[in-house]
Amino acid sequence: MSSLHVILTTGANRGIGFSIIQSLGLRSPQNTYILACRSPSSGADAVKELQNLGVKAKLDVVELDILNDETIVKAAKYVEEKYGRLDVLINNAAIASRPKSESLADMRENFNTTFNANITSVMAVTSTFLPLLHKAEEPRVINVSSARGSVTRSANGQMPPAVVVSYGVSKSALNALTVEMQRSEDAREGNEGGGKVEYFTINPGHCKTGFNGFKGIKDPLDGAEVVVQLATAGRGKWTKGGFWEFEEGGMREVPW
Repeated sequence: MSSLHVILTTGANRGIGFSIIQSLGLRSPQNTYILACRSPSSGADAVKELQNLGVKAKLDVVELDILNDETIVKAAKYVEEKYGRLDVLINNAAIASRPKSESLADMRENFNTTFNANITSVMAVTSTFLPLLHKAEEPRVINVSSARGSVTRSANGQMPPAVVVSYGVSKSALNALTVEMQRSEDAREGNEGGGKVEYFTINPGHCKTGFNGFKGIKDPLDGAEVVVQLATAGRGKWTKGGFWEFEEGGMREVPW
């Protein structure tokens, strides 16, 4: 992509989201990075930390709770009024938790809550920002999935049995949603800016973040590399609608 782009990341004040902004900001300081966070104060703290880490790029904060439609709409309006477009949307915010008990009620609540955050909210955020993405020259949407989203790797034993089943299944669903988003976009080609957006879903790897109690084996900056590659590459370099990861020094597609 060329210079001077506006890039928004949800859940950007910590973990993979923070590392994505850090890596992109250090390597492409000409762009503007918007940290979309539930708490503006935590976003402001993250900005200070990023600046202390050497990020010179323009950093902005907007309140966005993926479970609160009002904040989603207000965030999109803010971006529209201040920037007029959005070049890259990175759907990173997600939740993972186990049922409180083995009761059917708790199991149902756990799955419904997880899917609401990890699937429905991704659709809601993306749909709301889509008109702004269509105003960009080379827009793209990057959905942060997980190795748990690969049914193939689970079925063939590459992945151990899931501890948090609802999370893993929601990431498989996110991969399917990404494919359908791309198909829908391609079907709109030539209609009100449709056909322009490239959608990707990614596996950052098992990173050491607060999301998993810092039990991962990969540095979050290394996990962010796949997003950096997809966000900065020229249009058409990577297969759109695909599931990607960055391992062993290079990009590769993850089996569905």
